[in-house]
Amino acid sequence: MAGYKLLRRLEIIIHILDAYPYTSKEDLKHKLERDYELQLTNRTLERDFKALETDFSIGLQYDASKNGYVLDKQDRKRIQSFFKYVELVHLGELFKESLEDFELLREKVVLEDSAKFKGIQHIKPLLLAIKKRKAIAFVYENYTHKTLNSYKIFPLQIREYANRWYVIGVPRGEDHIRTFGLDRMQQLQSKEEVHHHLESYETQLQKFHSVVGLNYNAAEKVERVLLAVTLRQFKYLNSLPLHHSQFLAHKREDGRMELSYHVIPNYELKMQLLKMGPEIEILQPSWLRKEIKTSLQDNLKQYKHEK
Repeated sequence: MAGYKLLRRLEIIIHILDAYPYTSKEDLKHKLERDYELQLTNRTLERDFKALETDFSIGLQYDASKNGYVLDKQDRKRIQSFFKYVELVHLGELFKESLEDFELLREKVVLEDSAKFKGIQHIKPLLLAIKKRKAIAFVYENYTHKTLNSYKIFPLQIREYANRWYVIGVPRGEDHIRTFGLDRMQQLQSKEEVHHHLESYETQLQKFHSVVGLNYNAAEKVERVLLAVTLRQFKYLNSLPLHHSQFLAHKREDGRMELSYHVIPNYELKMQLLKMGPEIEILQPSWLRKEIKTSLQDNLKQYKHEK
């Protein structure tokens, strides 16, 4: 896998091509040198292009009519995953360089408090189990019912959402995948039992691409969700999209922007919409518009009687 310096170059190259489609090799080298003080030969640039394709499955398309390169639109999900990976590498490098001055790091780089979060130690054995298709056993705490239950699952993926880590897996003897929070897992053990047909769950895993967060119901379907958002909120959503399917559908005469999504409208999506309050209006589908309206009205009732 790519080293830190190469990762930084690849990240910059993607950013440039994302901002300036159909950039030629000469223009790309010029921007790298002028804006980032990186001097690359044609041979090095070719190796970087090859690394993007080989290590991260991100393709660059050459358009002869425009004499430039453009990112493959089909690779958008991979590009987003790549940026997340690079972000984690950057943080790791930062912490590594700051080990000799931890107090300075603690004071000047303020991260969200996750001191009480448990479960990070499970990531490595889970990744090994995924790689080897082996089962894992653990005791799982149910916060709602205040119970402890034993599970044996075949892990498929590890996912992060809202600064928490989860493992997606198939419980032994079942046909549907389930999500488990790493912070609720205890006494994790790797088992020798191997599952040879994990590919059959790929269709279920793909549904996570159609939701915000990690909650989906197999009976629900993907729908077009259309929002009218204020210009201020649009700037936030443009820099940090609510979902990877987000795109600008229309600029309205009242100054608001219409954003379109193709998602399964789950609980997490509804909570995100409610958090934006008066900055947005749900236009479609009509049932979701009514549901959010009812939630807002119920919320307002709690403030009916001033103290």
